[in-house]
Amino acid sequence: MQPKLRSCNAIVLEFSSTIPLSDEQISKIRDVSHPDKDGDSSFFDLYQGHRTLAIVREAEEKTQEYKIEFTYVARTARKLSKRTPRISQLVKILCSVKEQLNFECSVVFEFGRKLRPKSIISLPMKYIEAPNMPFDRIQGLHLVKLNGNETKYDVFLEAPSKGILYENVEFNYVSSFDESLPDKILTKAKSISDKIVFRESKDAQNTK
Repeated sequence: MQPKLRSCNAIVLEFSSTIPLSDEQISKIRDVSHPDKDGDSSFFDLYQGHRTLAIVREAEEKTQEYKIEFTYVARTARKLSKRTPRISQLVKILCSVKEQLNFECSVVFEFGRKLRPKSIISLPMKYIEAPNMPFDRIQGLHLVKLNGNETKYDVFLEAPSKGILYENVEFNYVSSFDESLPDKILTKAKSISDKIVFRESKDAQNTK
């Protein structure tokens, strides 16, 4: 559960799902991380330039389904205290859930100048100049891939300045919960990203 985001120019990885938990499983979760005033239990991790937060949110009334949310950020942070609930403790409990789950996923990629990134639609976008235009440039796009009437994935592109490109890939991923899940989601996101953004310098380090 420790994906290397920077290895593929990702800076944020998020996924969430609604998951059925037994009384025994939720009791174990709450024993490790005492719920806050909203009934949510939080877990943390730090590793090699990454920080991670996982939240198990209180179930809605009359159900045994809880919302789990994982967020990975490629950024260093202060050390955790020994008493801080660890994500590894949560993962051990969640891996006992064998059902196939539908995860809502979002991965943000950052392509710096040294990579010389280009998207399949150039940004900022050129347009016909006319007097009194209500904007100065088009620096972002929302791309949608359909599968019939359903959305297969969304891609949001943003070029805040020359030579820098951000890409947010959103999709659903069906899988059981296991320790390889973040890596599988990251691999899926990269496969989508590679269809949209091309890097002239593939070996350069990602930088702003």
